[in-house]
Amino acid sequence: MPENRTSTHDVHPLVVAQDTRLPTSNTQRDRSLGDRRLWLAGISLAALFALLIGLYWGGSAYETPAEGLPDPGPLVGWGLPVAKLLSVALGTLTIGLLLAAAFLLPSPGRGVVSKSGRRDLLLASASAAGWSISSLFVLFFTHATVMGQPLLQALEPQTFLTFAFEVPQNVAFLLTAILAAIIAVSALVSATTGAAALLTGVAFIALILPPINAHGSGSGDHSLAMTSGALHAAAAAAWIGGLVVLTLHVFRKDAGAGVAIRRFSVVATVALAALAATGLANTYTRLERPEDLWSTAYGVMVIGKVVLLVALALIAYQSRKQLSVGVAAGERGPRLRWLTLEGLFMALTLGLALSMTLTPYPRVDVPFNTAAEELLGFAMPPEPTAANVLFGWYPDPFWLFFCALLLVAYVGAVVRLRRNGVAWPLGRLLSWSAGVAVLFWSTNAGIAGYGAVSVGWHMVQHMTLAMLAPILLVLGMPMTLALRALRPSRGRERGPREWLLWALHSGVSKLVTHPIYVLVIGTFGLFGLYFTPLFSIAMTSHAGHILMMLHFLISGFLFYWVVLGLDPGPRTVPPWARLILLLVYISLHAFFALAIMSLTEPLAEEWYALVQPPWLPDLVADTTTSGGIAWGFGEIPTLIVMIVVAVQWARSDTREAKRIDRQADRDGDAALQEYNNYLASLAGQKTAGGAHPADPADPPKHQPPLSGS
Repeated sequence: MPENRTSTHDVHPLVVAQDTRLPTSNTQRDRSLGDRRLWLAGISLAALFALLIGLYWGGSAYETPAEGLPDPGPLVGWGLPVAKLLSVALGTLTIGLLLAAAFLLPSPGRGVVSKSGRRDLLLASASAAGWSISSLFVLFFTHATVMGQPLLQALEPQTFLTFAFEVPQNVAFLLTAILAAIIAVSALVSATTGAAALLTGVAFIALILPPINAHGSGSGDHSLAMTSGALHAAAAAAWIGGLVVLTLHVFRKDAGAGVAIRRFSVVATVALAALAATGLANTYTRLERPEDLWSTAYGVMVIGKVVLLVALALIAYQSRKQLSVGVAAGERGPRLRWLTLEGLFMALTLGLALSMTLTPYPRVDVPFNTAAEELLGFAMPPEPTAANVLFGWYPDPFWLFFCALLLVAYVGAVVRLRRNGVAWPLGRLLSWSAGVAVLFWSTNAGIAGYGAVSVGWHMVQHMTLAMLAPILLVLGMPMTLALRALRPSRGRERGPREWLLWALHSGVSKLVTHPIYVLVIGTFGLFGLYFTPLFSIAMTSHAGHILMMLHFLISGFLFYWVVLGLDPGPRTVPPWARLILLLVYISLHAFFALAIMSLTEPLAEEWYALVQPPWLPDLVADTTTSGGIAWGFGEIPTLIVMIVVAVQWARSDTREAKRIDRQADRDGDAALQEYNNYLASLAGQKTAGGAHPADPADPPKHQPPLSGS
């Protein structure tokens, strides 16, 4: 069988070339299987070695506590870092396998994964099962560490159920275990690229849950530490997991792996850029001074991690060149040596990075003046004025990144269209830009700080996110722009445009854009949030607060996306139905506002009573004020949307009338003549006094009006 080599010019410097020939004998298969097992065992031992060295160097290795301090025992002391290593490693492997099955390996078409992709899904099912189990062990060991008790004693039902889930990290690892178990079952029975793509998204969510809930640092940098930590974990998993899986395909010599490597080049480039940026942010939030880099154990570990990453990149580059030469010469030894070296450095980097999550940071939390400020993470906002609310500054790195991504992606698509000679309305660009500006203001300006201490100002922020920003974003018609800017795939496989079309017409899209769904989530969802403990939980957790804000934005976007009906979607809703939907939404929203205005106790008292500012003496009055804001804020945006829908309705009637006129011009008004003849036959039968043969319940197919207009 002729060789199908990957050109060195088509491969990214950070990924390796490979031979796509299939094994031709049982001896070769056995040897390849043995090599894979040896390679996996080697990198596993290297990762464990780096973890142990990092723990000893950083002072986090298990030591018998001083007299009088609780000692959970060596099983817990050593079990926690090992369980974390397994959880991170198996999660990274799962993401790499799912990425390969969904996006990297070529598909035979019709949305079905290839034979190699199906094998990767089965491996992903097994690794996700191990990921789930190891995450549960992290939960158990963390609980025992916090309680200072041996494992079996800490797992007694009464103790475990009472205290375990008071720790945010334990809740995060429990959710990770649940999501990983769902992936394990789903990947076992999945064979489509769409399912693999959905599972990839779920896997990334499961992976970033622990770093999102990890403690960052004080001085208002907790949000930066949380956001950068989550993005860092996701980027590392995409790069390392992808490299591991592609290396396994090198050992198997799978057909189509050369295409996978070229596609992975984009992933590797983006992941490395993200790793560099988020690593710098993490270092900033965890080091007190620049000299901490060489004067503290954590700083030296940061330097060591950077050195390992640079070495890994150089080894990957050299590996590509050597493998190309080895494949051309038919030599197998150089290929295995370079792959082994690459795997070892990858494992060392992963083990050291994990040990850093267990090492104390040099930066010490700076205490605030009051307990309320400690909870907020920033100084108490002064008494609100127009200037303070409009131009105050409470930056949130997550929303800064999100807004920048929305604006850059949209402007980039417009520029690409214009380069291709296709015009895009300026009004759409201005509307999208205004929507991003409103989103930026509501999450980073003064309103963000005041919303954290006052229900009334929180409701202003809520209404801005759920009503004003979504309308402006929907008027920008982002889906239409994306479909015009993205190029169709040349082959039978899905490119970015085909993936977008698949997403728009998938079962999930049909559900979340159903008029009943968007109505329920936008109205009854408010009752489920504000009149249950969910509101307090969301306010007391930074991650929960971000999720709540995302809920407001996404639910509002989906509702107005359906009501305005500008972009293509899985279903067409007529203008009259959209107008009724809007009227029902307004009515239910008014009931929600009235329910808040009638409260005699403050909303989320568990939070707002703890952060109550001196300029806000009455929390109940603040709550009833928030109901009035909810009542009155949506009037102007709703009126604008109602006018737009009414105009659309009128235009659709005009278009339909013009269509009927054109049809009449083409066929001499045949439909009208047929209907008039039908009425004449009925009149003739009645005049004759006999029963007419025609059934009034079965008129002609076309029943136009009696006039040609």
